Amino acid sequence: MNGLSLFGKEMRRITRDRKLLVPIIGIIFIPVMYSGMLIGSFWDPYGKLNELPVAVVNEDAGAQFEGKPLAVGQDLVDELKANKEFDWAFVSRSAAEQGLKDGTYYYAIEIPASFSKQATTLMDENPQPAAIRYVSNDSENYLAAKIGQTAVAKLQSEISQQVTKAYAEAVFSGIGEAADGIAKASEGAGKLSAGASDAELGAQLLRDNVAKLAAGSERLAGGVEALGSGAGQLAAGTAAVRDGSAALAAGLGKLEAAGAKLGDGASQAAEAGAKLAAGLAAAEQGSAQLAGSAAQLAAALEAYAAAQPDAAQDPALQELLGAARAVAAGAGELSGGSAQLSGGGAQLQQGQRQLQQGLAALHAQLGAAQQSGARLAAGAETAAAGAAKLADGAVAAGRGAAELAGGSGKLASGSAALANGTAELAGGTAELSGKLGDAAKQTGGITGTDALYDMFANPVHVEEEKLTDVPNYGTGFTPYFLSLGLFVGALLSTTVMQMRETGTKPASGWSWFVSKALLFAGVGIVQALIADAILLYGIGLEVNHLGAFVGLSVLASVTFMMMVQFLVTAFDQPGRFLGVMIMILQLTGSSGTYPSELVPSWLQKISAWLPMTYTIGAFREIVTGNELQTVGSKALHIAGFAIVFAALSLVVFLILHRKAKQEPAAHAVLA
Repeated sequence: MNGLSLFGKEMRRITRDRKLLVPIIGIIFIPVMYSGMLIGSFWDPYGKLNELPVAVVNEDAGAQFEGKPLAVGQDLVDELKANKEFDWAFVSRSAAEQGLKDGTYYYAIEIPASFSKQATTLMDENPQPAAIRYVSNDSENYLAAKIGQTAVAKLQSEISQQVTKAYAEAVFSGIGEAADGIAKASEGAGKLSAGASDAELGAQLLRDNVAKLAAGSERLAGGVEALGSGAGQLAAGTAAVRDGSAALAAGLGKLEAAGAKLGDGASQAAEAGAKLAAGLAAAEQGSAQLAGSAAQLAAALEAYAAAQPDAAQDPALQELLGAARAVAAGAGELSGGSAQLSGGGAQLQQGQRQLQQGLAALHAQLGAAQQSGARLAAGAETAAAGAAKLADGAVAAGRGAAELAGGSGKLASGSAALANGTAELAGGTAELSGKLGDAAKQTGGITGTDALYDMFANPVHVEEEKLTDVPNYGTGFTPYFLSLGLFVGALLSTTVMQMRETGTKPASGWSWFVSKALLFAGVGIVQALIADAILLYGIGLEVNHLGAFVGLSVLASVTFMMMVQFLVTAFDQPGRFLGVMIMILQLTGSSGTYPSELVPSWLQKISAWLPMTYTIGAFREIVTGNELQTVGSKALHIAGFAIVFAALSLVVFLILHRKAKQEPAAHAVLA
């Protein structure tokens, strides 16, 4: 009770003394002036950006894109004119530079002359991004420059979306044209497929006929080989006839003695001559047919090579064509020789007939027989020469026929490969036609719309979800500035309120402590209530938990009062200095502005021992939080600080009272 009585006396003394009352009333409004003015000035700075002067310089010369004019710089200027986010001033470069120097503009946005031109290089091999020049004067106002950087980043995003949208429109227009081209290509591939099918049939027919040609060539080679053998025999026979005819001519004088034998030989010669004439006629006919077939084969191969440029380069076909030409030439020579031989055979047969007639009249006309023998010898000589030529032609024909057979075999293999290739070509072109048709259908179904262009320009959207909502800077900084204001109020209150003097002698250290503690706590409570009233009803602060906000404000203010009271009561002026040092530590270490993880590690360790760390955290949850999950724990920490420093103050007053008893001179001070 003595403590309350002492407190009452001290309150009456203060109210009666204007020199004490007025300063104390002023001290009560210190938290309001400190925290209220800070919160009010920081309440919503971004809400007044439309009053911040910013220069805009447009030097864009424009460009052409996809045959259309593109003026990104002017589009940006038009957008800025409609955007009232800043106080835009559209000026020249020189005016902007001068305005930055003299502080007329906080920063300038310069659109270069090549801005639109650079925007059209996105699909080039070496694209050049369109550049906006941002010029600021940081020394004029650093925060204004940072706000400008944020605004320019936003403009960059918006311009990028516009440019990307323009490119998307061009790309989808190109897709439409590509769809038409693919459709036409599909039609052409269909025609190519039909042609490939026809080529496949033709290649199969060629393969079959060339196979027949190869088989016939092999048979021809065999027949020519047999012809060569017969021609050799014929040459030998005609040589014998030639020799016999000569002997006959020389021995006409002996014909009479060998008449009987000559008659027999003449009959045999007549039979052989008939066979020879028939063989020579057949040889002449076969040679003529061979020459015609060889000529037709060469002509057919030449026509095939002309129709197939790729096949014309085939070495096998060139070899076959050369062989066919050689066969045609040899067959021509063979045909000529056969004709001559046939003529000689006819003459031989005629001579034999004459010989037989002459033999019948041998005895009557020996002179005529001798002349006929001479003619027989000459005809036999001619027949021998023709037979030799026939033998040589037959040998050449054999070589040509062999070459023709080899070439026709290679041609048969090539035509089979050609048939397989054309079959694969037909299948591939059919598949190509189908795939092109599908591609034309798919690309033809793609149509560009504004919504699609917007999606390409801005394909990713960020969906923000907030567990709690802080509407503005003032609300966000309230926990920090209010805690700081209450601590400053407690610190400044020691400059006008007497820390030890009570006006009357205290009966005990306890009563002395109670009177001073109640005085400081009362001032702290009033400070907190006035600050809350101004914030809530003057500035318009909205809190989610009003009762907890007021209660925590009172608790924080009383805690700061107890803390400062102990320091100044115990150490006087050095105590105030310690209070200032503690306030500075709390300004940086209590995570009022930056997160605690971003401050030095030693400050992070100290923050757990600073009361403002807990008051700021509790105020944040009360002002904008949805649930009071950790407020109770933080309030206990804050109350713990108040109790500890109050107990320390009690110890100080007990010590002071004991010293006052021991030193009578101290009573004069108490008086």
